[in-house]
Amino acid sequence: MEVKMLMEKLKNGDVLTQEMRYEIVDSYKLMDVALDSILNGLMIIDTELSVKKFNHKISELFQMSEEDILRLDMSYVLKDLDVVENIFINKRKFSCSDITLFIGSHKIDCFLDITPVAFNEKVMGAVLVIRESKQVRKEINKLAGFRANYTFDKIITKNKTMLELINTAKRISKTNCSVLIEGESGTGKELFAQSIHNESQRRNGPFIAINCAAIPKELVESEFFGYETGSFTGAVKGGMPGKFELANGGTLFLDEIGEIPIEMQPKLLRVLDENKVMRIGGNYERKLDVRIIAATNRNLLNEMSKDAFRQDLYFRLNVINLRLLPLKRRREDILVLGQYFLQQLNQENSGANKYFTEKFAAKLQEYKWEGNVRELKNIVQRGYYMSMGDQIDDIEVLVKEKDDKVVYCESEGETLKDLEKNSIEHALLLNKGNAVKAAEDLSISKATIYRKIKAYDINVHSV
Repeated sequence: MEVKMLMEKLKNGDVLTQEMRYEIVDSYKLMDVALDSILNGLMIIDTELSVKKFNHKISELFQMSEEDILRLDMSYVLKDLDVVENIFINKRKFSCSDITLFIGSHKIDCFLDITPVAFNEKVMGAVLVIRESKQVRKEINKLAGFRANYTFDKIITKNKTMLELINTAKRISKTNCSVLIEGESGTGKELFAQSIHNESQRRNGPFIAINCAAIPKELVESEFFGYETGSFTGAVKGGMPGKFELANGGTLFLDEIGEIPIEMQPKLLRVLDENKVMRIGGNYERKLDVRIIAATNRNLLNEMSKDAFRQDLYFRLNVINLRLLPLKRRREDILVLGQYFLQQLNQENSGANKYFTEKFAAKLQEYKWEGNVRELKNIVQRGYYMSMGDQIDDIEVLVKEKDDKVVYCESEGETLKDLEKNSIEHALLLNKGNAVKAAEDLSISKATIYRKIKAYDINVHSV
């Protein structure tokens, strides 16, 4: 007999047989099994805000016994919400993508849905679905691409010093200490950072990268630490977690750390020292479990002497130091890397089998590579797509010595800026205007390509 029919009999005052009673008991057991099979926390409350039923996930989230949960003061737990007005009177479903519940002596950051339960048009209570923010953000980070793609086996080098750096990085990956990666632009600092993350015990957690140079000065604090509802004009309703919260349980990569405003540095140091963060407009601190990897192409010791970088922050970040070599100091890697990029291009363009001529290879070895590995990859790509046949020589991508500087030029008067603009336009063309994919092909960050598109006034939709 269906539960609905049994309820009708109870409503009409009919006497239940023993068989009917067994069916009711069985239906409740079935409901318990169903509730416990749900991965999210689920709780049922009545209009007096008393807990009537909940699944095992709630016990896990609240870290409380069943008896204590039944005695919870839900008016205190939901004190930031007007449940009576919104749910019980207006019968509206409530959803919040970021809320803090006060459970006993601790707090839970979660995603919350509350749905009123009505019977014969009368609200009998509500169902709460609670999802832990940490778990939801983990899934969101995966979907949003907040993960590390590189591993140490993808670092191509024959240089003895670089091989020693890789071995050092592998060893320290197992620890939680902060790492400062120094090196010129284009030497592979983020590649090392991602590899350290993937070699660590945090590999299943998020990898959040933030380019400190790409954030407007007035937005640095909110980007790092997040904000609560109404903390400033334009703040998103419900608040927003910062990069530190998003990286919880994983790794936060602070690229171009030397660009962070001096007035922001004490606040950053405090978060690093205490492993807690308070959102803008917030009134309590949230615990963090984040490993910090920072990178810079600046000489931070010089920045400290100019009072542009705090000494205490430098030593807090520089527990382990990895100083990457520029390509001009690892010349044995030039052709190895060039051939690697060429092989990738041949694989991406099925049927192609292009190769370097001896003349082109010699020019690669002679070039000074001020832009390091990133510039080498760009030049190989340029030569690849400009060559009409299988041979890649130095006719289309000509190297000229001028004023002790090496410049690539396709025709008379072309500068490195022209090359950079043309490379970006070409990458956008290959990726049908997708700037993110173009940035990946060029081995530059999303922030950089957007900045360059704006600087060169490139129309993404017309390339």
